Amino acid sequence: MLFKVIRISGLALIISFAILSVFFTLADRQSDREFLVKMARFTSYFEDRFYDFRMLLTMNTSAQENKIVLAAIDDESLKHIGRWPWTRTVHAELLKKLKIFGAKTVAFDVFFSEEEKACNAVSPDLSLASAIEDFQSIEGNTVILPYSVNTSGTEYYKSGEMPDVLFNFVMDSTVQGGAELAGDALSKSVFPLPTLLEKAPLLGHIQATEDADGIMRHYKLVATVDSLNLPAFALEAYEAFTGDKPKLEISQVDAKLKVKSGTLKLNSEGESKVRWFGGTDNFPIVPIYQIINAKDDDANMIKNLKGKMVYIGSTAYAAHDLRHTPIDAKLPGIFFHMNMMKMLLDGNFFKSKEDSTLISWGILIGATLIMITIQLFGHAVWDLLTVNSLVLGLFLSDTYLLTPNGYEIKLFFCLFSVVACYSFTTFLNFYITSREKKKIRGTFSRFVSPAVVNQMLENPDKVKVGGEKKNITVFFSDIRDFTSISEKLTPEQLSSCLNQYMGIMTDIIFEHKGTLDKYIGDAIVAFWGAPIAVENHPYWAIKGALKMIEELPKLNAKFVEQGYPELKHGIGLNSGECSVGNMGSDKIFSYTALGDNMNLGARLESLCKFYGVQLNISEMTLLAVPEDLRKEFSYRLLDKVKVKGKINAVKIYEVFHPSHHLTNDMEAQMGYNKSFELYQEKKFETAVMLLGPIHEKYPQDKPIKRIMEICEEFIKNPPPENWDGVFIHTAK
Repeated sequence: MLFKVIRISGLALIISFAILSVFFTLADRQSDREFLVKMARFTSYFEDRFYDFRMLLTMNTSAQENKIVLAAIDDESLKHIGRWPWTRTVHAELLKKLKIFGAKTVAFDVFFSEEEKACNAVSPDLSLASAIEDFQSIEGNTVILPYSVNTSGTEYYKSGEMPDVLFNFVMDSTVQGGAELAGDALSKSVFPLPTLLEKAPLLGHIQATEDADGIMRHYKLVATVDSLNLPAFALEAYEAFTGDKPKLEISQVDAKLKVKSGTLKLNSEGESKVRWFGGTDNFPIVPIYQIINAKDDDANMIKNLKGKMVYIGSTAYAAHDLRHTPIDAKLPGIFFHMNMMKMLLDGNFFKSKEDSTLISWGILIGATLIMITIQLFGHAVWDLLTVNSLVLGLFLSDTYLLTPNGYEIKLFFCLFSVVACYSFTTFLNFYITSREKKKIRGTFSRFVSPAVVNQMLENPDKVKVGGEKKNITVFFSDIRDFTSISEKLTPEQLSSCLNQYMGIMTDIIFEHKGTLDKYIGDAIVAFWGAPIAVENHPYWAIKGALKMIEELPKLNAKFVEQGYPELKHGIGLNSGECSVGNMGSDKIFSYTALGDNMNLGARLESLCKFYGVQLNISEMTLLAVPEDLRKEFSYRLLDKVKVKGKINAVKIYEVFHPSHHLTNDMEAQMGYNKSFELYQEKKFETAVMLLGPIHEKYPQDKPIKRIMEICEEFIKNPPPENWDGVFIHTAK
C-alpha cells in the first residue's frame, strides 16, 4: 500500500511539474512578476535550446534569398577602402552606385549621429545627405537610417522630448481598454544628424535583447516611446520595400502585428521570436568595395542589386558586431534584421502560443498516460520499447512536422514527463525488487548455499512463498548417543563440539545444492529440490550424505585433539512429494517441508542404529537416480520393512561410502545379495551357509549378522505360510 501511494504521488508530482513548466515558459521575458520571470528563465533555458536544435535539423542550408542583399562592410572592404569608420563620402558614393545598379530600398545598419569634421569645402555629412536625396529622387526608392532605444550607457530623451520627425513614423495602432506595450527610452546620443533628417530618410529603431541564456532569439518589432508605437529597423524596411502598411492591435490579452503576409503575435515588449531562414550562406553578400569600384554597366552588379532590398552592415570580425544566435554563435548582427525581414516577406510566422501550448499539454498528458499504462503490465522490455518509441516518435513528429509549420511545442518537458515517469517507476520497481531480493536472501541464506540464493534471485518466479507440492529428497541425520556425550562435556565444550559438527555438515549440504530445513538438537533436517528445482536431486542428496560420512573421521581426529569424544551419526534419505514453503505465522515463519515422505525419511534415519549403518535410503530415492549415475554408487538391500505409521512396505538400502569394508569387495557384496534373495525366498539354510564365510570375514557387519540370526531363528521356528519377507518395526 505504501509503495502504491509513493508511486501515484511521484507520478502526479512529475506530471504536475512538467505541465507547470510548460505554463511558465509562457511568461513574458520582461514581465514585472518576478517569480514568473525566474521560472520562465529556468524552463525556457531547456525548451529554447531544445527547440533550436530541432529547428536547425530542418533548416534548408542550401536555400538562397533573392530579394534581400547584404552590402557588406567586410574585411576586404576595410583593406581596400581603409579602416573603420569610413568618411561619409564613402557612404555617399555607395548610395550613388546602388542607385545606378537599381537597388530599391537601402537600410544602413550604421549610426550617423555625430558630425564628421573635415577640411574640405564640402562637408562629408552634406555629401551623404545629398546622396540620400538623390537616391530617393526615384519613385519607390527609400533610404532607412537607424536609431536606438534602451541602449545602456547612452543619454536618453526625456518624456515629451521625442524628436518631431518620429511622429511621421508612428504606427497605425488600435488600442483596447488603455492597454499598451512596455515603455522604451529613446537614445539621444545615436539619433541621426539633422542634416540627414532634412532629406526625409525613413527611420527604424535598432534594439535587441538576448535571452537569459545569452542567445538572440527575439526581435523587437515595436518600440513604445511616450505611448507612441514606432517600427523597428526590419519592419520599416519591410514597409518601404513592399508598400504594406502594418497595423498594430493591442488589447489587455495580447498584441498583434498585422501585415499582408499574416499576423504576428507580440509579447509585452513588442517582440516576436525569429523564425530563422539562414546566415551568411543563405543571403547574397556583395562586398562594398566591389560595389564602389564596379563599372556603372557591370551586369553582375545590376543582376544582384536591381530591385532588391539592400542592407548595409558589418561582417568584419574586427567590427565586433557579432551575435550569439541559434544558427551561429558568431553571426554578424545585420543578419538578425535580414532574417526578420525575410520572415515578414514570407509570412513564415509562429502559430499562436495558445495553440502550441494546448498541443504541448495534449502531447505531454497523452504520451505520459501511454507510458504509465504500459508499465502497469510489468514487462520491462515493453517498457523500454515504449519509452524509446515515444521519445523517438515525438521527436521526429515535432521536428519534421510541427516545427516547420510554426508550432513551438514545449517538447523538452513533454519528453521529460515520459522519461521521468518511466525512470521513476522503473527505479521504484527496482527498489521493490531489490527489497524483495534482500528479503529472499535474508530468508533463504540460512537454508541454502549462496549459489542457490543467487539463482533464486535471478529467477524469483521459481520461488513461491507458501505451501507448494514438490518432488524432493528429504534428509535426516542424528548423532548417536548424544545424550551420553553431552553429559561428559561442559556447556561451552558441548556448544563448540556441536557447532563444529553442524558447520561442516551444513556446508556439505550447501555444496551439494541442498536446502537446510532446521536443526533439532543434534539432528539436521534438509532437503533437495526446493525452493528451486535441482536436476537429479536424489543423486545430489546421496553424494552429499556420502561426503558427510567421509568427513566425519577427519572431524573426529580434531575432537580427539581437543579432548572431545568421537561422534557417530546416521543418515536417512527418502524421495517423494511434499508440501514445501514458508510455514508459520505472518510475523515468524520458517521455510520447511511437510508430508508423509518427510516422516518416512525420519524413520529411515532412526533405523540406521537398528541396522548398524550410517546411510539408509529408500527404494524411491535409489530408483529416482538415473541408471547411468547410479553406477557411481555401491549399495545393498538392507530389508523390506513397514515402519511405524506406514501401511505399505518399502525396501531400504545401505549405500557404501568409499571407506566401507564392502565397497571394494565385490565377492562379498554378491554373496550378501544372493543370501538376501534366498532369505526372501524362505531358503534359510542355504542363506546361512552362504553368509557364514562373509560373516567370519566381517564379523562387525551388523546387516550380515542380522540376516544370519533371522534365518537361524526361522529354521527353528518357520514363519507363517503368508510371510512376505517384510519386517515390521513397531517403534520409531
